[in-house]
Amino acid sequence: MEKNPVMTEQNNNPDEITLLIGSYTDSLPHVQARGQGISVLRLSKESGRITPVSQFTELRNPTYLTLSADKKTLYSVEELFGRDGSAVAALSFDKASGAMRVLGRVDAEGDWPCHVALDKTGDRLFVSNYLSGNFVTCELDASGVPTGVTVNIQRSGTGPNESRQEGPHVHCAAVTPDGGHVLVCDAGTDEIARYSLAKGLIETSSDLVVKTRGGYLPRHLALSTDGSQFFVVHELGCSVSAYAFDGDEIRLIQEISTLPEDFTGESACAAIRVHPNGRFVYASNRGHDSIVAFRVNADSGQMETVGWYSTQGETPRDFAIDPSGHYLVAANQDGHSLVVYKIDQTSGALSPFGATYEIGSPVSVVFA
Repeated sequence: MEKNPVMTEQNNNPDEITLLIGSYTDSLPHVQARGQGISVLRLSKESGRITPVSQFTELRNPTYLTLSADKKTLYSVEELFGRDGSAVAALSFDKASGAMRVLGRVDAEGDWPCHVALDKTGDRLFVSNYLSGNFVTCELDASGVPTGVTVNIQRSGTGPNESRQEGPHVHCAAVTPDGGHVLVCDAGTDEIARYSLAKGLIETSSDLVVKTRGGYLPRHLALSTDGSQFFVVHELGCSVSAYAFDGDEIRLIQEISTLPEDFTGESACAAIRVHPNGRFVYASNRGHDSIVAFRVNADSGQMETVGWYSTQGETPRDFAIDPSGHYLVAANQDGHSLVVYKIDQTSGALSPFGATYEIGSPVSVVFA
């Protein structure tokens, strides 16, 4: 594992890719934190070597991040209990220097905000509160800063797993291709709920609900590149479901395991991503400690397993694929490391690229 060298400030280099990493700075019941904040890193296209640029330490538990379309505004949750100041912050981001500054912050209005996403126009920010099971939509001004105007939707319901589904647990939100709705994964109720964005910030009642397999915990979803289907990763089901998506119709195409048939240990899924070319889907396994790759049939929308690739560390949480589709970077939350892969453009297979990079409690990976 490559040790974290002294931080340096670098200018834009076409042979390097900029990465943003969110981390746990404060321990919670499910994690012993060793993170320092939001890290800005450079990834060498030639060697796979990661070097540090800067670190932003003014937020607590900035675990999940998303960038504005122009890459100049970064949004981060502060994953805490509400009583401890859970929030979502907007930060200015300078890619060349890695410098950040808080532009605004708004109360997350719940416990353990674990995901943040933008709408198509940059007018709304969506915050998923896992523990309290509520979903908050924040109004953004013309510069992308929260105005303080929010709509808080408290979901309700339970699932068959009494220890994990005693109530709603909102984990992810994704905007539909037409920008008119947002899809919300509720792991506590085994539901994917759709909310309209046609009036005001958001309609407070869902207009479509898809029930997933009981006790599987739908955690994250990713849309296909053409918007005709989406893929859902189930945390405890250790599976990925493919759904056809057309207007008001959502139809299950297939469900496929994320684990090898001969695996007998405990594992739980975390993140899911679609390759920019639309032909491959990837998901992370915590326990098996791997990234699984699937090939998607363009005609049927069904998936075929390509293979499993060790993350060389414990508890791979989030991962991301660079916009060119050539590199995948995964964050080992409890292994305190990042691992880089090259992606075979024909098969979708992964191959390790460079040394693993030591970093405390990494969660979110964003290519800048």
